[in-house]
Amino acid sequence: MPKLWGGRFTKGVSKLMSEFNDSLPFDRRLWKEEIEASTAYSSALGKAGIFTRQQQTNVARALREIGKEFSGGKFRFRPEDEDIHTAIERRLVEKVGETGKKIHTGRSRNEQVATDERIFLKSAAAEAGVLIRELQSAVRDLAASTRDDILPSYTHLQQAQLIRLGHYFMSLFFMLEDDYRRLNDLEARIDVLPLGSGAVAGSTVKIDRSLLKRELSFSELSPNSIAAVSDRGFITDFLFVAAQTLIHLSRFAEDLIMWSSTEFAFVELDDTYSTGSSMMPQKKNPDSLELIRGKVARSISDLTSLLTLQKGLPLTYAKDLQEDKEPMFDSVDTLFSSLRVFSGVISTLKVKRANLMRNTDDSIYATDIADYLVEKGMPFREAHKVVGRLVLAGTETGKRLREFPTAELKAISPLFDSEYYKIFDPHKSVEGHDVYGGTSSKRLKEQFNLADRILSRRKAGKR
Repeated sequence: MPKLWGGRFTKGVSKLMSEFNDSLPFDRRLWKEEIEASTAYSSALGKAGIFTRQQQTNVARALREIGKEFSGGKFRFRPEDEDIHTAIERRLVEKVGETGKKIHTGRSRNEQVATDERIFLKSAAAEAGVLIRELQSAVRDLAASTRDDILPSYTHLQQAQLIRLGHYFMSLFFMLEDDYRRLNDLEARIDVLPLGSGAVAGSTVKIDRSLLKRELSFSELSPNSIAAVSDRGFITDFLFVAAQTLIHLSRFAEDLIMWSSTEFAFVELDDTYSTGSSMMPQKKNPDSLELIRGKVARSISDLTSLLTLQKGLPLTYAKDLQEDKEPMFDSVDTLFSSLRVFSGVISTLKVKRANLMRNTDDSIYATDIADYLVEKGMPFREAHKVVGRLVLAGTETGKRLREFPTAELKAISPLFDSEYYKIFDPHKSVEGHDVYGGTSSKRLKEQFNLADRILSRRKAGKR
């Protein structure tokens, strides 16, 4: 059977070119979106007088039936189906005859593609938001259960200052909140309907685009037909949000991978999110987290691929844009699976509390000592130098900082007194960070309260 666009040609497309050109192997995923858009378009054609009322009713019914064929796994593709658009149109003609050939009146595949992709990404963004909220809820629960656990934080992968473990986990909650907000910002840019833009210049048929907007539940109509059919910035936006979200997961995955090692032994992954070695019987590998860390590379490459794809394209449509779907689908799938797996890891993670302070050196109180000197009137820059000399002395003598006698401390600075020895209390250290956003119990409670308000908006159906 000839292609739907084959009237101008005297020769058929070679098998090689057909395989190279056809997008059906990957854009078949858009069948639901294509049926939804075509059904709405049939209503607009009816209002424009292209379909009679009965014809429009027949077409809409046939499209519903085709949708059932897809959902039931009974739709049969044919060799001439080069993409999901032509496949559904071909099947529509089979079901309603010549009337079905009118469905493409005033419509171009250029706008069909952009419309289907926007419908798809609207749904994907909403689903991603649900998955982020579910992960945030799991993170909040883990943070609450570890609010009283203290461990060293790290900068440059060196011990820095003491923090509450719940404070650490809440940092992921609020990074994810940024990702959720990016999704919200993105949805407004996706929610623009291109249908009715034609191939490039708009439609010559008096299509009621406002009707299409209502039927397809879009907030806005594209104001320029050229931009509508050629721009893929809305996909790029989604791919960036996906990549940034996965980068956040990857950074926490890296910590948990290290923390699950024998050297740290801060946490243990549940068996259900670990794997073993084919050779070494003792191994319990954090493959779930390693795969998340690895899949970020896919997400970043999807984003880079789409950016590069658009870089040199002339306006408006070029077949290069057919290559936008695979990175889009891959990015969505990667994001969804990674969020689900990470939620599972967090929900089942075991914290080994006895090990959290096991290898903590007294130097982790260095900033606390400097603050103690500042309270006694010493400028911070001078206190920084004094404590630096104290740490150096400890390194050279092998003494822990709490082991220095008062006389030796006073030789370094006369401001040292017996209060110095009260500094080496982990609870006192974390409670000293009593500013909004800090790691004290009061400030961590504020974070939980804010998190609960954020999560309660989801339960109330609010964004």
